[in-house]
Amino acid sequence: MPALADAPRVPAVVFPIPAHLLDKEGRMFTVRALAPADRPALEQFYDNFDPKRAAQGLPPMGLARIQRWLDGVLPNGSHLVVERDGAIVGHAMLLPTERPGVNEYAIFLAQEVRGQGVGTQVNRVSVELARTLDLRGLWLSVEPLNRPALRSYEKAGFRFVPGTIYSPEIEMEMAL
Repeated sequence: MPALADAPRVPAVVFPIPAHLLDKEGRMFTVRALAPADRPALEQFYDNFDPKRAAQGLPPMGLARIQRWLDGVLPNGSHLVVERDGAIVGHAMLLPTERPGVNEYAIFLAQEVRGQGVGTQVNRVSVELARTLDLRGLWLSVEPLNRPALRSYEKAGFRFVPGTIYSPEIEMEMAL
């Protein structure tokens, strides 16, 4: 498997945060840093998330489990929320891994914004955030049947990790 340092680098495109962007239909959405006051709305976003446990068992089912999960992930890494019309419709996170300078990337989007180019744009904003944090790479895993996510990650510059394409979970990474 090639090292992250051997992977092609994707040119930087600077997105200021908060980023005010348009989906494919011209509707505005905002990507911004998660604030402590967002916690109740984020819990509600995950409690309403559909389908439940679709992304490798996440998000967990039930408000108490969601709260415990968020207690574990929110203090670590960097978190962005996606807002439309004042409501949280997405959450992206960059979480530390055991590999120095490499963070795991995860994104969750509400059904009503999927398929509208929102995910690809949030992926790009998240990549730029990782660059500002001087990370050297991002890594993620995704279920092989999640074709829209795979295409979106590729558009944002992620590349398949050789040997995982036919696995139960495909791994992708990006050198920054």
